Amino acid sequence: MNAIAYALGMEKALGMGGAKIPFPPSLTRVLNTIDGQEINVISSFVTLKIKNNNGVIASLKRNIIGFENDNIIYIDETGNKGERKSSGSYFLHREGDTDRDMGFYKWLTVFLGWSLPLVPNHNGKEPPLYPSVLFPAWYVEQKKGWSSIMATIPTQFGIKEVKKRALEFLMSLDVNENILKRSAIKNGIDEIVYQWKIIKRNAEIVASKVSSVVTGIPEQPESKFDNYKIDLVIKDGENIKSLTDLRAIYAEDLKVINTETFRQADDTTLQLSVVNSISSKVDEIHALELELQEISDHKSYINYQIFSTNKRLENLLDDKRKYEDLKKISDSTVYESTQLLSNECPTCGAQYNDNLLDFSSQENLMTYESSLNFIKEQIKAFEFVLVDCNKQLKFKEVEQSRIESKIASLKVEISKLKNTDYPSVALQEEYLRRKINLENDINDIDEAIRDITNIRLELDTLHKKYKKLTSDRKSLPERILSQNDIAKLRLLNSGVVQRLMKYNFDSFDAELIGISEDNYLPTREGYDIGFDTSASDGIRIIWGYLISLFTVGQRFATNHPRVIIFDEPRQQEANKVSFAELLRDAAESTKISGQIIFATSEDESVLVEALNGYDYTIVSFDKKDGKLIRKL
Repeated sequence: MNAIAYALGMEKALGMGGAKIPFPPSLTRVLNTIDGQEINVISSFVTLKIKNNNGVIASLKRNIIGFENDNIIYIDETGNKGERKSSGSYFLHREGDTDRDMGFYKWLTVFLGWSLPLVPNHNGKEPPLYPSVLFPAWYVEQKKGWSSIMATIPTQFGIKEVKKRALEFLMSLDVNENILKRSAIKNGIDEIVYQWKIIKRNAEIVASKVSSVVTGIPEQPESKFDNYKIDLVIKDGENIKSLTDLRAIYAEDLKVINTETFRQADDTTLQLSVVNSISSKVDEIHALELELQEISDHKSYINYQIFSTNKRLENLLDDKRKYEDLKKISDSTVYESTQLLSNECPTCGAQYNDNLLDFSSQENLMTYESSLNFIKEQIKAFEFVLVDCNKQLKFKEVEQSRIESKIASLKVEISKLKNTDYPSVALQEEYLRRKINLENDINDIDEAIRDITNIRLELDTLHKKYKKLTSDRKSLPERILSQNDIAKLRLLNSGVVQRLMKYNFDSFDAELIGISEDNYLPTREGYDIGFDTSASDGIRIIWGYLISLFTVGQRFATNHPRVIIFDEPRQQEANKVSFAELLRDAAESTKISGQIIFATSEDESVLVEALNGYDYTIVSFDKKDGKLIRKL
């Protein structure tokens, strides 16, 4: 039976771990003849014919050992009238086997009329739902497949809730579309938040070039956002000025400089002017250094405030967690029927106070709920304080950088004035330097304003996308399952219950079994069945569930391939009456459409007797003829 799985490229869904080829030595190394001789196997392959709903027949050939690549499947397609349609080689177990034209799984999905959804994995990506994870829902492997429903489902693809995703696809539940929509919206919002942070960082770089701070940009998109509030500002003492206002001041200063004229003066006057200029700059440096010291002290204070606020937030969050735990306990009804919560001595019946301090009845103590709400409000307040402190620290750092730059510039100018031999030239150089610096500052501000204008437009575009995505998210149904999904699950549930009754399920009342809306698997009164059943009844649940899943496709449009393969279904010595009911149920379930295949070592007479009056095909191999793989 493993040859079917191998021909379809599904060997990873057989539960064989790292074993690559699921075949005995007779197909891979040596073949024992009927007279006991060993013959070396040079090459071997499997072929399989499958037919789809359109009547197209595909002949698949895959190499097991030999000179040909075993990760290549050769396919010949013929139409329902016998005409040859196409042929070719397709690769598998390599990158692109599910989405490239020459990938085998891509061919298989087209052949079956499937459209594989993208599903989230543990790496935060969205790969396609690999066909291998669907295989255990319609093929039960003999050795490991009977331990639970879809026991051999492969997990190496890293798909989140892989069994759930597979069942959603096979039943064609609308929930899968809703989940994909939610996932797409979440990914879209995450991408916007990421782009938002990059743009915010770019705005901060623009601001740093002109020794300013950008304001009006939240850390991430918010429902209310005004891009016109974005501005570049500087702190001048206790005042905060917009960079636009600073540009106007610089423009006025430039006008004044442009009106200045140089008159002829003697050397003494020029020398005195140089000395006065040096003295003025030295005084300015001293004033700036005092201002710098104040900024440094203020920064230390702000850093201490940030440290204290973080510490306080840690304590508040810890208190919040404790009160939430206390509230969970206080809300519990476990102890209501006991005397544990009463303040009465069990020996003498006297009342006692459970507080160390004797509070009078007039004093109102805060309840768990009130205390928790108070702590939450405190957390909000301190988070606001933390944001404000970080904002102040940013202003101080920018102001410090601007003053340090100014001091360095003044020292360079003083050095040039001190070392000059020509006072008139030095004064003219200083005049030109002031003019050029002002012009450069104005140009830098103009460039920064242009950049911020572009950033405003970019953020406004992102915010519109963000609002649309959040609106789309709100419009999604709160309940993930649609009415059509619920109808399918109810049909699946009724099918499982009816079949278990047929199969003589007796671990408990079969009507207690339901189908979970969370993972679509059988439950007992909302709980996983687990060890509530005997081993043989566990096998009956697998029979009933997979055949019921098969029959859902006869009432609804699903993606089930309309085939089930059971390899040795009479596990755990399930009684013959139950097995006979299984055979009859399979024959009854395939009257409309589909195919259920059994591979069993039961006596042929048992099968013929059980299926008396039903249409079936039986292929038997007599033990007297030796092993199945033998010389013709």
